[in-house]
This record gives sequence, structure tokens and C-alpha cells, in this order.
Amino acid sequence: MLSEEERAILDFERCSWLEPGPKDQAIEMRLGLTAAGYYERLRRIIETPSAAEYDPLTSKRVLALIEPPRESELAI
Repeated sequence: MLSEEERAILDFERCSWLEPGPKDQAIEMRLGLTAAGYYERLRRIIETPSAAEYDPLTSKRVLALIEPPRESELAI
């Protein structure tokens, strides 16, 4: 089960492109985290089954960005 803060991080990541200005400033203003702290927390959160249950699209998108492609995905 995700905490309120963990859900807020996923919610922010889902809609962060709507925020005006640089993302790191929006992270600090909305969540009170540094950008480094935010990305560290986000990475831990999306690796949990609870994150996939709460927001499967955002979880899959972020995982695809941080995980290197598998060897089978590189073959044409």
C-alpha cells in the first residue's frame, strides 16, 4: 500500500508536464523535495507492485525510461 506522499509523487509525475517552469522547481514547490530526492523516491516507488496497481501507465512509462532495454528487445 502506498503512503500519501508516495501517491503524491506518482500523481506529480503523471502530470508534471502541466507545471509551469522547470520541473525541478515544481518538485520543490509542490512536494518539498530536491530533484535528486524526488527521483530517488520515484525509482523506489515504481518498483513496487502497489505503484503498478495505483497508476500502471505512469509506472510503466517511468520504468521504461530507467531500465536499459533487454537484449531481446535490441534484436531486429
